[in-house]
Amino acid sequence: MSESVDHAPVATPGERYEARRERHRRSDRISGLVIALALLAALALAGKQIWTIATGPLPPGPGVAAPAIAGVTPDGKRIETTDLEGKVLLVDFWATWCPPCRAAMPGLQAVHRDFADRGLVVLGANQEPGQEVRVKRYLEGAGVTFESIMDDGDVARRWGVYTFPTSFIVGRDGIITQTYRGPAPEARLRRDLEAALGAKAN
Repeated sequence: MSESVDHAPVATPGERYEARRERHRRSDRISGLVIALALLAALALAGKQIWTIATGPLPPGPGVAAPAIAGVTPDGKRIETTDLEGKVLLVDFWATWCPPCRAAMPGLQAVHRDFADRGLVVLGANQEPGQEVRVKRYLEGAGVTFESIMDDGDVARRWGVYTFPTSFIVGRDGIITQTYRGPAPEARLRRDLEAALGAKAN
């Protein structure tokens, strides 16, 4: 006698199609959940940043005494603005990951080159703590010769800076004369520096 063999029911094409659709729906639901969680995390970070900006100090404007700056360059040299009394300072908050910051560097280097002998000190405040090697390599590659300290965010917070680049001209008396949000055009820098250095703009 031949033994009977039970065979599992064979799924019809329609059933296979529905099974695939269900798998895709489950996959889509999981993907949607992951995206939603990522968006929520991004919104939380953005909300924290907005709150920090809203509750933090505003960037000091013209007529305000400039907060002191102290920090170390990528080479390990310590710089304090209290040692630069009597100089005109051009302070620039920047980062290598910031395209507008990089675009502004040639203009900053140009005024450093042309006005240093008249009492101008250009000082960068880089926002990449722990990345000294990368920052040094960038400065050397860009031909930047003015000093730049490595800021862990403390200096930027005390100056009320949360967007980059942000720059300031500080007069010989320690009072801010100009504030720039975003890259400052070189022509305007030169005009404002002429005034701060005590000469008439051309």
